[in-house]
Amino acid sequence: MEDKGQILALTSSKGGVGKTHLAVSLSAAMAKRGVRVLLIDADLGNGTISDRIGFYPNFNLAHFFFQERGLKDLIEETPFGFFLIGGERGNFALANLNYPQKMKFLRNFTNISRKFDYVVLDLASGINRQTVDFALLAEKPIVVTSPNDLMSAYGALRACLSRFVQLEATLSKKIEGYKARRFFKPLTLMNSVRDFDQGKKAFEALECTVESRLNGPVGPFEIKMRYLGPVFHDPALFKKSEERRRPVSLVSVYSKVAFCVDSIASAICSPSSFKGFDSEKRLRYIIQILMGQQERLKKDLNQKVVKGSPARIPFS
Repeated sequence: MEDKGQILALTSSKGGVGKTHLAVSLSAAMAKRGVRVLLIDADLGNGTISDRIGFYPNFNLAHFFFQERGLKDLIEETPFGFFLIGGERGNFALANLNYPQKMKFLRNFTNISRKFDYVVLDLASGINRQTVDFALLAEKPIVVTSPNDLMSAYGALRACLSRFVQLEATLSKKIEGYKARRFFKPLTLMNSVRDFDQGKKAFEALECTVESRLNGPVGPFEIKMRYLGPVFHDPALFKKSEERRRPVSLVSVYSKVAFCVDSIASAICSPSSFKGFDSEKRLRYIIQILMGQQERLKKDLNQKVVKGSPARIPFS
């Protein structure tokens, strides 16, 4: 699997934290950097990505699982630069896959991931086996939470670590010479923050709780968390995104939300330079926001001057 694309999986133990909005916006922001991105609506049985962006592929995951189409036949390019495999809403059978169906998906998924630089899985909310297994499939599992919802994030991390330990222990027993991975390395995305400090402090509080309660009781296995960054609280912008059916980062490209999403996309695409959302990066983005506002004011002023200028009378 060395030549496959990098897999990201956005997960949370409860709904309403903005996971699907962020999956769509991150996919668009990464595609803007010239990489090939495939977004999969892996909220099986309750997929909403097509509704969010107003783009409905001819076939979705239901056609694959019920033997009607191959997985590669479901891929369609969206108007926002990334490719999509759509899901289906309200399909009970799709939300409760059996073991052969799940293994069929994993085998086919590995093959199509080789054609992309990044594959983003927008997972269902919750901690059922199917969701957690898909989260652990990713090199970069991303737990989406907010400062007011840290206990749910802790629940998602605890469930993922428990399943991680179970899988590694099983593989060690069944495969001769297999060296179990010791560290589960999730990223944390802090949504709906009022400022940078609140996001960083919320992450540190979550990290401290994980360190004291989860690292140690499971023997040699540990969680090593990293902070991916914050996204600012702007419910009006997210509502506008739903109304216009566009990624939130494209609805208002000069907004703080867009700059946060752009920074996170940059951190994912350039991991060697990623050091978290530090004070230097914060300053740079504040300056960019101010420059963007200044540029818009300049354009508005020029337009007003042009509209208000009297007609020129040529010299005879």
